[in-house]
Amino acid sequence: MQPPFPRLSLSHEQAPFQEAATAEGFILEIEEQVGQPVAAERKPQAKTRDWPAGTRIVSADSHMLEGDLWIGRFPPELKDQAPRMVFKDGGWDLSIGGKSMTPQPIAQHLCQALECYPGLTDVQARLADLDIEGVEKELIFPQRLFGLMMFGEIENKPHVFGAYNEAIAEACAQAPDRLYPVMVPSYWEPEAAEESVARCVELGASCLMIPIRPAKYADGRTIQYNHPRLDPLWAAIEKSGLALAFHIGEAIPTAEPGAVGVSVLTQMQGFRQNWAQLTFGGVFDRFPGLKVVFVEAGLSWIPGMLHDADMVYNSFPTSVNPKLKHPPSWYWRAHCYATFMTDPVGLEMLHRIGPETALWSSDYPHQESTFGYTRGAIEAVFRAVPLEQAQMILGKTALKLFRMEP
Repeated sequence: MQPPFPRLSLSHEQAPFQEAATAEGFILEIEEQVGQPVAAERKPQAKTRDWPAGTRIVSADSHMLEGDLWIGRFPPELKDQAPRMVFKDGGWDLSIGGKSMTPQPIAQHLCQALECYPGLTDVQARLADLDIEGVEKELIFPQRLFGLMMFGEIENKPHVFGAYNEAIAEACAQAPDRLYPVMVPSYWEPEAAEESVARCVELGASCLMIPIRPAKYADGRTIQYNHPRLDPLWAAIEKSGLALAFHIGEAIPTAEPGAVGVSVLTQMQGFRQNWAQLTFGGVFDRFPGLKVVFVEAGLSWIPGMLHDADMVYNSFPTSVNPKLKHPPSWYWRAHCYATFMTDPVGLEMLHRIGPETALWSSDYPHQESTFGYTRGAIEAVFRAVPLEQAQMILGKTALKLFRMEP
């Protein structure tokens, strides 16, 4: 049976790379991916052929830039403590209490690279790009909110995240059948989780998100996701039926040479700690309806982690507690999902994690996104796996998981 799309034609010198090498010696799967300009200078990739019948294209990870949304939603007595997002000196400046969190050169660079691209803030401009690239729906994650999460000890969390949840709901409501919001429940105060999650549901959340590194409770204790103190949060999320996401983006780049490469590469190593806390901590056993999505680290980190997890559990039978109802690897296919943009290695190992756990995303319109070659990235999925699996990965699983249809 022939694949639905032709494979890349490669030179004799490239043949040993098993059709994974492209121009200029990069080990990348998609020819159009090589040499893309910064996101702000890209153009959406136009249609050249129809997808196979029944295909639905959904990005399980895309982003919108926050505006100056907090000041108008904070209580009057706390307005001087509200985060501010103001465009000045050639970039978006995020500040708290008058203290800038965005050095001017970085803000200016972010503007030039992606944050001043119209589709990051203008819904109509965004939809025009999606239409050209063939993306039907998007799950919307934040942009600068990750910066607030980096610092962890931020004050007024209920107002900071509550205001964001309201604002992203309003933004997505401009295209209610295309854009679906991700919201943040009260991970820092699990006692209030039931009310907080209920508010997210009321606002129309399609998914919830908590930090990779959640910092501390108000009493100074470090938040640990494998501690029973978080059980009210897991219970509330399970009851809601919403999936829970962890998303990369909380690392602070240094000023040393190669900082961007080091920062992005290490963040994309995967979520071993978060997954291990939920699995070895017995969270999945206690809350069998919990669904967790690991966002933007790809797929290739998962098979090795699952092998290592089973090895640990098998090798330390008297030390690893609590005792689990199943081998650790079992919990991946029962509870977990992961998103990727392009990941030829991960797709080759898909049988080890389950095609039903993989979710394609464009990451629009980030630097590492598929914007500009999205159709090529989609075709790469069709080439890599059988048609039924490809259609699950490219949209059908996301439609169900994130409740994107009535």
